[in-house]
Amino acid sequence: MPEFGGTNTNVIWTTISVHGNTISLYEEDFLHLLEHPEMAGQEDLIKEAVEKPTIVREGRFPDSCAFERPWSTNPEGIRVLVHHNTEMFLGGGAEGHVTTAFPINTKRYARNRIGPIIATYPENEPK
Repeated sequence: MPEFGGTNTNVIWTTISVHGNTISLYEEDFLHLLEHPEMAGQEDLIKEAVEKPTIVREGRFPDSCAFERPWSTNPEGIRVLVHHNTEMFLGGGAEGHVTTAFPINTKRYARNRIGPIIATYPENEPK
């Protein structure tokens, strides 16, 4: 369980992010992100977005970020928000957990609380 809070205990998966951090998807967080019904059954896509994003943006808080990746069923892709146990997560070695994930929809959510791009990884584009 992450040291930085929460009551999550049941891990769906744990992986290493593009920054070298240990990121987990907990059952409690997955149940929350199912408020976006399109995310049902998309655990592997969420994991792939953390491992191989094409864009990483600043999150709403200094210890968070948003991973973005193309998605075949949504032209704008998927966005996965991750909360870390430190603000110094870009250098690796941190722990984090997925807080939510959803299809990107800039028309519906033109004004969101995601920050500017902090990294791009065009080599992670699906072929």
